[in-house]
Amino acid sequence: MKDEQMCKEILKFVGGKSNIAEAYHCITRLRLNVRDLSKVKVDEIKKINGVLTVQVLGKQVQVVIGPGVDQIYETFCKVAGIEQHAEVDPNEDDQVKKESNEDDIVAIATKNANSKSKNPITKLLNTLAAIVTPSLNAIIAGGMLKGLSATLVALKLMSIKDPFIQVLNIVADAPFYFLPFLIGYAAAKRFKVSGYYGLMMAGVLMYPTIVNGSTKPGTGIGMWGLTVPFFNYKASIFPVLLSVWVFAYVYRWINRWMPRKIQIVFTGMIAFLITTPIALILLAPLGNYIAVGLTSAVTKLYAFSAPVAGAFFCGILPLTVIFGIKGWSAVELSNLNILHYDFMLPNFFFSNLAISGATLAASLKMKKGIDKSAATSTGLLAILGITEPALYGIDVPYKKPLWSSMIGGAIGGCVAATLGVKTFAFAMPGITSIATYVDKGNNLLMTLIAVAVSWLAGFLIQLIFNFKTKKEN
Repeated sequence: MKDEQMCKEILKFVGGKSNIAEAYHCITRLRLNVRDLSKVKVDEIKKINGVLTVQVLGKQVQVVIGPGVDQIYETFCKVAGIEQHAEVDPNEDDQVKKESNEDDIVAIATKNANSKSKNPITKLLNTLAAIVTPSLNAIIAGGMLKGLSATLVALKLMSIKDPFIQVLNIVADAPFYFLPFLIGYAAAKRFKVSGYYGLMMAGVLMYPTIVNGSTKPGTGIGMWGLTVPFFNYKASIFPVLLSVWVFAYVYRWINRWMPRKIQIVFTGMIAFLITTPIALILLAPLGNYIAVGLTSAVTKLYAFSAPVAGAFFCGILPLTVIFGIKGWSAVELSNLNILHYDFMLPNFFFSNLAISGATLAASLKMKKGIDKSAATSTGLLAILGITEPALYGIDVPYKKPLWSSMIGGAIGGCVAATLGVKTFAFAMPGITSIATYVDKGNNLLMTLIAVAVSWLAGFLIQLIFNFKTKKEN
């Protein structure tokens, strides 16, 4: 009943069902794409019990809930009477007002929404987040199992040839190897076609003839004077994403002129006849090159100056969380697929530790009360990789803990990059992910040094600041 009441209040203050174009969620946020921002009462939503804060990005209202947002999302969809990951048919096509008399974030967000230069990047990042996020539960589970396997072998408790380790590795690798199926399904739902079409497209790219043929460079299937190149699309994101994106447009175009009585028979068939050659010859290889290009760009940046790159990325991450900027997972997963390790995900780990240190240091200078208790609990929660309660509840309102988190994170990121810290599996960037840093060398030792530096930097810098116990606007 508590969740239901909260959802009813959120629905009321976002302008009701008719104002919601789409509703979905990430790990900690209820994300609502609205039609008219002027109908959204941001300050009222912030007052709702259980809501940490509200962010508006473009025409998307992000209600920060924290852990358990998936249950809140399901309840919200039931209360609003909308289908999960589906667009709601409005009673009328409201237009966003160009001017707002409210002197608050809604007015600013409305102005930003009308700025065409900002919309494409925002839309791209939101789309990537919406497609990748639903798969993270399986990916994180696989990553943690991979870390457990590596730890058991590194401690010589079991051999790599042990049957248990072999089975454990099969389970751990499954969500990564078959990632195109997870992405294909989520992409199809995002682009408003059946998720099973996304699975079918992933099956095309993962067909044994194509995957096995990739072991022989330069080989392919000749068709119409063109070559269908063989690539190994396992653990990839962009090839299936681009293919499903184009398929969705083709599918809807066919549906517009195909008689309804025979749509179920012919629309999907014709859509695949048109899209599959384009996907195999152009879109999937292009997606593969995009992934390789992103990995190459990040690798070259770290090769040019690892300490500067680590300090920069780790330092700005609290701001990306605050403003709801997503899409990093696609780069991290591409790195793991191509390089078999990643140096971007550790930045989140060390940034989270700096946030924890700064928030706990802030709690020491607070008088007894709700905020002191909140700073202690959210600071400890940040160690596990869940930082939004600390950021929105303590760091942003008091400001100086936020600066301490950013500076501490930059120091930790610089040290980690200098030491060459890497992760070998995807996991929640908290202390429980430490097993994913185990290798045959000294990577774990370097990681532990960076862990200590990151947390202590955030903690000590916050202690040095002339901390105010009164919240600032």
